[in-house]
Amino acid sequence: MWIDSASQMIRPTTLDGRPTRQLPYADKLRMPLLPGLTTWFTGRGALVLTPPASSYSLLWFFATTGEFTGWYLNLEAPAHRWWGGLDVYDKALDVLVAPDRTWKWKDEDELAAQTGHPLFWDEVEAAQIRAQGEQAIAIAEAGDYPFDGTWCDFRPEESWAPSTLPWWWDAVATDRPPL
Repeated sequence: MWIDSASQMIRPTTLDGRPTRQLPYADKLRMPLLPGLTTWFTGRGALVLTPPASSYSLLWFFATTGEFTGWYLNLEAPAHRWWGGLDVYDKALDVLVAPDRTWKWKDEDELAAQTGHPLFWDEVEAAQIRAQGEQAIAIAEAGDYPFDGTWCDFRPEESWAPSTLPWWWDAVATDRPPL
């Protein structure tokens, strides 16, 4: 999937429209939130791979000049594909991988804050999430697919317009399996 820099997306906001990304997680769980319409926020855009039955999505990030700037490994439950699209359940912890395949963890604080909370995961599951990241890191360090340079020269077709939300953007998959 290609996400253009001007593609529409929904992010949680406070009742007065402020983004919630920088709020402490405990605060986000206690306050009412609304879906807020925004646009993609990084460079030129991102190419996204979500393999069936995998525990991650992988994004290739591109600068506004089109230059490949690195991979973003988003750890998540296996995606649920349905007629309305693709639903994912984020597992907080992510890995940033530079073009030279050096890497660093992202959002370790979120993983820690959510561990033990009844809506998320326990210590054992948190260790499994980290282990999934470590497996992907080993693949990146080895330069194996998808960290082998594949798609790093991707350029979207000039005719492709930024994505807009479909009329069913807020529909709920009724056949979603339990997490």
